Amino acid sequence: MHKIYILLILVLMLGGCSSTTPIIAKYKLYSNVNIAQEKQSTCKDKNIKVLSAFSSASLMSKDMRYVHGNSKVYKYSESAWLNNPNRCVSRELIKMLRELDIYKNVQESKSRSKADLIVEITLDDFMQYYSSDLTSSYAVVQIHFAIIDTKNNTIVSSKTFKNMQNTKTLDAKGGVDALNNALKNVLVQSSKWFIKVCS
Repeated sequence: MHKIYILLILVLMLGGCSSTTPIIAKYKLYSNVNIAQEKQSTCKDKNIKVLSAFSSASLMSKDMRYVHGNSKVYKYSESAWLNNPNRCVSRELIKMLRELDIYKNVQESKSRSKADLIVEITLDDFMQYYSSDLTSSYAVVQIHFAIIDTKNNTIVSSKTFKNMQNTKTLDAKGGVDALNNALKNVLVQSSKWFIKVCS
C-alpha cells in the first residue's frame, strides 16, 4: 500500500512538470489621450451614441495577430489581448468624446436612450507588420468615422484617419506599444475633426 502512495505522488509530480501549455501574456489597449475641453460647440444640445466598431473577425477576438511580409498572417502563441480590440477602440472613442465635452451626452451603443447623432466606426486596419527579413516592424491604425443624423438617416460628415508607428522591439510588446501610440494619434487627429464638425 505504501508503494502505491509513492508511485501516485511521483506520477502527479511528473505530470505537473511535463505541462506544455505556454503562459499567455495578456495586453491591454489604451490610448492615454489628454483632451482639453472645447468651450465653443454647436452640438451642446445633442446626444450622440457611439456604435460598436465594425471590423474583421480577427479584431473581434482576443487573439493577437501580425503580418509577415506582404500578406502572411500569423497568431502570437504566447500573447493575447485582454479584451477584443474593436470593443476597446469604441470605448477609447467614448472616453475621448466625453473629455471633449462638445455634446450634451455621449452614450454607449447598448444605451436605450435616444440619440440625435450616431457615430459609426470602421476599424480598417489595426495590425503589427514585420518586414520580410524580420529586421523591422511597425504598427498601423486606420479608422473611418461617420457621424449620422438619426432624424433623417443622413451622413453629417465622415473621414478616415491613419497613423503608423515603428516598434521599439521586435515582439508582441513592441507591437502593442506601437498600436497604442498610433491609436492615440488617430484619436487626437479625429478630436479636431469632431470639433470642426460642431463649429
